[in-house]
Amino acid sequence: MNRLFIIIVLSFIFGFASRNYAQAVLSNSTSEDKSVVTNPKDTVPYFWDDLRMTLDNGSSGTALEYFSGKTAGPQIYYFRNNDGLEAMSFTVQLPHSWREGSRIYPHIHWTPKETLPGNVEWNFDYTWANFNPEKAEVFPKIHTNTLLSVGPFVANTHNITVLTKDNEGIDGTGKKVSSILICRIWRYSKDADDTYEADAGALFLDFHIQIDGFGSKQEYKK
Repeated sequence: MNRLFIIIVLSFIFGFASRNYAQAVLSNSTSEDKSVVTNPKDTVPYFWDDLRMTLDNGSSGTALEYFSGKTAGPQIYYFRNNDGLEAMSFTVQLPHSWREGSRIYPHIHWTPKETLPGNVEWNFDYTWANFNPEKAEVFPKIHTNTLLSVGPFVANTHNITVLTKDNEGIDGTGKKVSSILICRIWRYSKDADDTYEADAGALFLDFHIQIDGFGSKQEYKK
């Protein structure tokens, strides 16, 4: 009897503390605070995080060169100018902390090799499918976003280019944790809209995502 009473009291305290924490987070945020996103149906806060992955070279690969044209030190991959289409590919899995159904926001971190005017045209291919243990889901048709990074550029600076129009993100409606994206980032420097006459170095590519917890209660479901 005493043990049951203690469990009930502790459950009440934990629930009360959790609710007060959520309310405190929300009360300390303003309508302009982009660090907290709320679901209008409840008071659970959602936070932003980076979804990271490793870029891999494939066919029509980029060039691994010393940073800033040096002859020693760290190397990065460059999407070269006047070398036709150059690409890097990757796959990424949505983590169990992700807020299911919310939009995801891809963007590339990159650095210009030379200080020059002009624009860099980035192209982003992706297809996204859930894992369904009852019936395997087919990856849909590959979608391509084309975005222009407008110069002039300064050599060796850290730039970010969003990979959806107006940074609207990719619609995650119906998507679940453990879903997978197959992606490619590419530059075709001979395209008329790509007018930056130098190489563009890839630093990182990631997605901004919303998270609503530390994980899921089930192995493949929230």
